[in-house]
Amino acid sequence: MLQALLALSLAAGAADPAALVARGDAAFAERGDPARLADALEAYGLAAAADPGGPAELRLARASSFRALSDRASAREAWSATARAAERALRRLSPAWAAAVDAGEGTAEASARVEPLGAEALYWLALATYAGAQARGFAAVLAVKDAALAMMERAAALDERVDFAGPLRALGAWRAGLPGGVGGGAVAARARFERARELFPEFQLTGVWMAETYAVLVQDRRLFDALLSAARDFDAAKAPEIAPENRLARRLAVELLGRRDRLF
Repeated sequence: MLQALLALSLAAGAADPAALVARGDAAFAERGDPARLADALEAYGLAAAADPGGPAELRLARASSFRALSDRASAREAWSATARAAERALRRLSPAWAAAVDAGEGTAEASARVEPLGAEALYWLALATYAGAQARGFAAVLAVKDAALAMMERAAALDERVDFAGPLRALGAWRAGLPGGVGGGAVAARARFERARELFPEFQLTGVWMAETYAVLVQDRRLFDALLSAARDFDAAKAPEIAPENRLARRLAVELLGRRDRLF
């Protein structure tokens, strides 16, 4: 499908990757509208097909991730798209990582070879690996957890601010969701969440994830209510850059509050 679209764009003289990225950026700014998100994904996909591993790939990974989070029915497909785009980007940004993986080194070990330039690509790859497994079930999570945790820990060490403290947010949620014997733990989870909230207090998805995972784990109903009420009541206009994410956080917060009595 993507190759067919690329061929059409080439025929029309519209396959300039930079122009396609600009078109995607304009659509992604309105990503809260599913139709505009689809426009962004199409433009970024065409740009990535024209320039594999280029600047469009990280945008495609972020847009696909937003699709996965905002549309559960599309999650498995969207996380797969996120992983593919992130891996193509990482191959260009971190040749040492690519060489290690191609030589048969495990992704957990190879992640140590990623340098700061590849931090964001490694983050999206780790996120999509773990979240994609979650969409398939706990057995799938157990199969990928070691590699995903190693990749995300490396991403956090390289740049904890990626995606509004995304590495910290993910590690907090994952540590809270895993049994202690296989890498979980309430103390580690809380520390990651608190650091993420300290860095980007206006990014409400962090609070939603903390409520859904950590607060439920330790059965802290007061914290659960406080985090979700903050996300529900936050004025998205105060942070225009992340307004779509905060509107999504509001929707998820309302859903979780509706399930409160079944969680505690």
